[in-house]
Formats: sequence, structure tokens, C-alpha cells
Amino acid sequence: MSLSREEMFKIDRNATEVHKIRPIILMENAALGIFNEINKYDSYTVICGEGNNGGDGVAVARHLLLNGREVDTFVVGDAKSEELRENLEILETLTTNIFKIKNVEDIEKLIDSLEVNEVSLDCIFGIGLSRKVEGLFKEVVKAINEHSNYTISIDIPSGIDANTGEVLGEAVFANETMTIYEEKDGMVDNVICGKITNIYLGAPKI
Repeated sequence: MSLSREEMFKIDRNATEVHKIRPIILMENAALGIFNEINKYDSYTVICGEGNNGGDGVAVARHLLLNGREVDTFVVGDAKSEELRENLEILETLTTNIFKIKNVEDIEKLIDSLEVNEVSLDCIFGIGLSRKVEGLFKEVVKAINEHSNYTISIDIPSGIDANTGEVLGEAVFANETMTIYEEKDGMVDNVICGKITNIYLGAPKI
């Protein structure tokens, strides 16, 4: 079974609007599920975008840190999601290894981290992406593909259309994808996703 982007959004809305489950709770559920799947490594580079996919990544980074792992967290662009900002505030009380990527020069620090750490977590774009990946984000995706030792994408590899699987300009090629709730239509038989694991969200079925 797989879900379209619209079906997944409907499940999210049902959880938050009908069942009154706050988005930050769903994010924490997903983060714990992802942590339980990936915590077998010692060092991680977590690359976060501006929205809730980035929020998932920051929450996962916190759990990794609290369990003694080495973690570098990078945020590309501006933290636009309320849940992302809230998780960043928590993470900032635990570590100084949080880096902002605002221009191409900042990518050098990311490359150093990618080459040193065992695993990179791609948390840049989620299933809502419908535009072409360009500019700074494109350069970050290229850096991940060229320098990561092992890549795990959160929910969906950044840069692919959740419904069609089309590469929107540039996409992360993942070794594994931790997809939240269920596999998305654009991930079915898509080699870009690598090994796919479904992550418990704690959202009621419709």
C-alpha cells in the first residue's frame, strides 16, 4: 500500500483537527520511531530544511545526542516552521554543533562533516515539495550525494515528487528512507529511495 501526497495531508489534518493531536506531538512520535531505527551508528550529520521535515530532523538529532552519539546539525535557509523553531530551541540547550547554511561558502563546513561522520540524515524537503530544487538547496543536495558516506532520508528523499517520483531538478540518492506512516506513491520501485522503512506516526487511520 502507498499513499499520495494528498492522502497523507488528509491523515495529518484528521489527526490535528479532529483528534486534537498537536503537530509537535506527531513530530516527536516520528522522531522517536526514526531514532529507534537508525541509532546503531556513532556519528551523524543531520541536514535540515526550513519546514517540518527539518523539524523531524532536529528532533531526531536531539535523541541521538541524548544517547551519546556525535551529531552535527545543519539548517539550510531560514527556520519557517513553528515546530522546527521549537525543536531548535531545545537542541540549542544541548549542543553548540548547530550550523546555519545561508550561502554557498557555508557548504564547506557541511562537506567536512559529511566526510567525517558515518551517516547523513537528509531532512531538507518533505512530501510537500512541488517546485524545482534550485540555488543553495541544489548545491546542498549535490554535496550530500558527492560526500556522504551513507545517506538516510527522512520521509522521502529530498527533491523527488511524492506522487510521481519525478526528480525535481536535483534529488538526494538515499541508501535508506525512513518514510512516515506509509510509503508514498512516488517511492514505489524508485531506486532513489534505497531500502524503505515505515515509521509509526501515532495518527489515527481514516
